[in-house]
Amino acid sequence: MEDVLQDSVQLTAVDSVMTDSIQSIIEVKEEPVVSLFQEHQLEVQNDFNYLEKPEIGNGFAFTVLFVCAAIIIYLQRNSDNIFGDVIKASFDLNQAQQDARVENSQRTRNLLILQLLGFISIALFIAGSAIGFAAKPLNLQNTFFIVLAALIGFVLIKKLILWSLAQVFELRQELKFHHFNLNILQSVAGLALIPLTLLIFYSPQIPNQLVVYTGLAVGAFFYFKGLQRGVSIALNSPVLSTLHLFYYFCALEILPAFVLIRIVQGLQ
Repeated sequence: MEDVLQDSVQLTAVDSVMTDSIQSIIEVKEEPVVSLFQEHQLEVQNDFNYLEKPEIGNGFAFTVLFVCAAIIIYLQRNSDNIFGDVIKASFDLNQAQQDARVENSQRTRNLLILQLLGFISIALFIAGSAIGFAAKPLNLQNTFFIVLAALIGFVLIKKLILWSLAQVFELRQELKFHHFNLNILQSVAGLALIPLTLLIFYSPQIPNQLVVYTGLAVGAFFYFKGLQRGVSIALNSPVLSTLHLFYYFCALEILPAFVLIRIVQGLQ
């Protein structure tokens, strides 16, 4: 009986000692980890204010932008400096008139693809801007296709009217120059809007309102550039009169612009 009590006392003592040692090990305060980048003059934090942007369909926007990038790569690899020529022609009227006289099927096809790229880029920018400013929630995919169809339809109707007028007044050469100028200006405007579209959907720091106003300024610049080219071609034509030019601006330039402004106001 005494041996049993002695063993129990010894085990209790051993257990208490082990428990105390384990608790002492656990209760040891861990020393803070010293960073290798201490005592330097680099800024630990930046002063950027990150914006919480709503989810407006960034996955679909990424797909459309990926298609735009694929078209740009294709044109760069399968054309002879088409981007440099188009940008130069958009700011140089003489260069544009020289390029309009060139008859080349491959070049015409590449310019048509570049024009399609411009349509896609402009439609995505307008759709993203409309969703950001609309009073009610809109679906990006539906809005994009509606805007794209409206742009293509408007341009085709306008070209059809111009073609009809050119047949009546024998203005085929002037119409050719005017169409070429409008095509390259639209293409360059679409290329210029691609970086702004990226900022609308993926920039956490730049407000969408600033990006949209910048895009509107870019669009207005190329729009008035197209008007200036059209006036220059019309004034150099011996067939067109000032009255014809006034009718053209009222029917195909001023009226559509006011209709577009009215549509934008209706979205707010």
